[in-house]
Amino acid sequence: MYLSILVILGGLVIWISKESSMLRNELFNERNFCKLAASLKLKKPRPSFSLGRSQLAFWTVIIVSSFIYLFLKCSSFHHFDVPVLNATNLSLLGIAVGTTLVSKTIDNSQKDTQGEAIPQQDFPSKGFFIDIISDERGVSIHRLQNVIWTVVVGAIYIGFVAGHEQLPDDKVINTQLLSLMGISTGAYLGLKLNENKNLPVSEATTNDGPTPPVPPPPPPAVDTNLKPSGDGDPLAAPPAPDPPAN
Repeated sequence: MYLSILVILGGLVIWISKESSMLRNELFNERNFCKLAASLKLKKPRPSFSLGRSQLAFWTVIIVSSFIYLFLKCSSFHHFDVPVLNATNLSLLGIAVGTTLVSKTIDNSQKDTQGEAIPQQDFPSKGFFIDIISDERGVSIHRLQNVIWTVVVGAIYIGFVAGHEQLPDDKVINTQLLSLMGISTGAYLGLKLNENKNLPVSEATTNDGPTPPVPPPPPPAVDTNLKPSGDGDPLAAPPAPDPPAN
């Protein structure tokens, strides 16, 4: 039953991510995105996937699925046994939330200080796995190692819940593993600060600069077919009639 819940919840997240931009980067400049899509001859381009958002979805699916499984397994119609989310589970979810938050903050700072090259956030998607392990130069080791350690710890978590029917504690995912997760995340976020600073390599990867503001709408046209009033103003109100004589 546990694997069924994992598959159902994971499939739901995958379906939502395909139909929306829930796990994708926010574009810095739509003109850059369209130019790259045209140069690559993509018919239906989509923004690339975000590593930070994907990690948050990964741990959300695992922890929520485990919680639901243990709740259904240990509860009955007359008694509800709610699983306790211990410090280990809160730490894992906290690392995922913190990664997403800091990653978004870094993106916002880079959006205001774009260099001469098109930023990684404006690249069209090349597929989920390639997107999350790549920056604007291609596959990067700091992203790859973060993905590998996330998958390893996630597999340990799933294996323990499936075999022991309880949430893992600090004896399973111990302080060393949590520290390793923190170091891996810190390396990813630290090196993310230096992303989007490479020089342009071709005309197709040269940043077009910030998107120009939308011009205001034109003023409404004046109907020139109106008959002028006595003072010559076509929009002036007609003169009031004289009052009747006594």
